[in-house]
Amino acid sequence: MRVLATARTLSAQITLKSLGAEPLYTDLENLAEWTAEAADVEVIFHLGLPRLDPPVRRGAARRRAGPAARGADALATLAGRRPIVMLSTALVYGDRDSAAVDDDAAVSVPALAAAAVAAEGALAGASPHIVRVPWVYGPGGLARDLIVGLRTRRFKVVGPGRNRWALLHADDAADALLAVRDLPPGVYSAAEADVPTQSDVVRAVCTVPGHPVPDHLPPGLAAVSMGGSMSQALALSLWTRTGRLSDTGWTPAHDWRRDVVSLAEGFLPLPGR
Repeated sequence: MRVLATARTLSAQITLKSLGAEPLYTDLENLAEWTAEAADVEVIFHLGLPRLDPPVRRGAARRRAGPAARGADALATLAGRRPIVMLSTALVYGDRDSAAVDDDAAVSVPALAAAAVAAEGALAGASPHIVRVPWVYGPGGLARDLIVGLRTRRFKVVGPGRNRWALLHADDAADALLAVRDLPPGVYSAAEADVPTQSDVVRAVCTVPGHPVPDHLPPGLAAVSMGGSMSQALALSLWTRTGRLSDTGWTPAHDWRRDVVSLAEGFLPLPGR
């Protein structure tokens, strides 16, 4: 199987080559450069939402919606009738503090999810497969930031910590993207069945030596250092579950209680420790 993947940096190209993919040094703003390469593909995976460097302010997060929509619209034009599978975020469901939700729940658009909602909307005419995932953990992303933040005493629990943090391992997120490509177009949510609270996740990491238990910080004060968009997202109840995808027999292979701790144990010691 031939896999083409866009890469915006040399390090990304090297990583893609090591995984057996052929890197294309381009992005959604330069789709015309790889029209020929895309001519024979069977399916297109869209994982290219605009990036933001921390602190993530609400205004900056919402301004991502325009570029996200334009990029998705260009991708839909390029794809033609070929299927598109998009990786989106369960943050689009907003704060869910009473029960878990999935696939067809109403969308509430916190600032950090504005770009994802805009991209989903731009792809609507292309009948895409949308995979909405919660907080994704692995060697990078939220889990790494949490572990490093706890080790350096920079991470604080945002709010009381009782809010739900649905989780999914990066490998399971990738597996979900592959699983939906042969299913009917639509929205598919994927998450681990065991949904912890923010405090549950922090306490699990803190069982590993070198990760002191942090203090709590009101969301307003947390916004000063991490930006209001990120503070809002970390404090809301992201309580999602796997929906129609589970009817196919798909289920996550990872378990956050085991694997988040393993990540904390596996990170190299900080200098001087």
